[in-house]
Amino acid sequence: MNNEKNKIKVALDFSIGKAFYYSFIAIVTWQFFGGIVAIPTLFYKQLNHVLLPLSFLIGTVSAICLLLALTKTKISIILEAIKTHFSAIQLILAVCCWFFFLPLAELCTGLIPTDGLLEELYKSFEKTFNIMLNYKIAGFITICILAPIFEEIIFRGIILKGMLNHKVKPVIAIFVSGLIFGLAHMNPWQFIGAGILGMIFGFIYYRTKSLFLTMLLHFLNNTLSYILMLVYGDMEGEIFHSSNHILMLALTLFGILSLFTLYKNTKNN
Repeated sequence: MNNEKNKIKVALDFSIGKAFYYSFIAIVTWQFFGGIVAIPTLFYKQLNHVLLPLSFLIGTVSAICLLLALTKTKISIILEAIKTHFSAIQLILAVCCWFFFLPLAELCTGLIPTDGLLEELYKSFEKTFNIMLNYKIAGFITICILAPIFEEIIFRGIILKGMLNHKVKPVIAIFVSGLIFGLAHMNPWQFIGAGILGMIFGFIYYRTKSLFLTMLLHFLNNTLSYILMLVYGDMEGEIFHSSNHILMLALTLFGILSLFTLYKNTKNN
C-alpha cells in the first residue's frame, strides 16, 4: 500500500516551470483537436448545434489524456479527487467564497478597455461568444456543463495538484494555477476575472481536496454568466454595479472572511 501511495505522489509531481509547459501543451492540444472537429461549421453553421460542444469535449479530453500520459498519471487519481467527500458547511463556505469575490472579478474585468488598440480583438472575442448565444442549447452544454468538468480536471486536478505534490508553497501554487487559468482563456477581458476565480477555486481545492466541489462552483459561475448573457443579449451584463465601491469593498471583505473560515474548518486536511 505504501509503495502504491509513493507511486501516486511521484506520478503527479512537477515544478512551476513544468506547470507552464504542461499547460501550454494542453491548450495547444485542446485548440488543435477542437479546431479540427469544428471545421465543418465553417461551411454549414447549423452543425454548431452538435459540433460546438463536441469540439470542446474532444479538445479537452485529448488535452487531459496527453497530460496524464506526460505525467505518467492514472485516471483513477482524478476520479478519487472527484469522489472526495466534503461537508455541508464546506459547501456553504465555498459558495460564499466564490460569490463574494465575484464583484472584485467583475470590477477588474471592467478595467480592460474594449476600444482603441483592443477594439478589433474585442470584436473577435465578442463574435465567439455570440455563437454561444445563437446556439443556446449547444452553448449551455459547452459553457455550463463541459467547461466546469474538464477545465477543473486540467487546471486544478492536474496542474495545481502537480505543483502541490512537488512541495511548491501552496500560496505560490494557487497563484500560478490561477494565472495559468486566466491565460488559458486567451483574451485580456477574461484573464483577470478568470484568474481571480481560478485562485479562489484553487484555494478551495487545496483545502477540501474535492475536485467535484470546484466543478460545482465553476458550474454555478458559468451558468450565472450564461444566463446574464441570454438576458442582456451580450457580454456586458453585470451581477453587481461596479460603481458602488462601498458594496464592492464590503463583499470582498466577506469573501476574505469566508476564505479564512474555510481555512479553519479544513485545518485537519
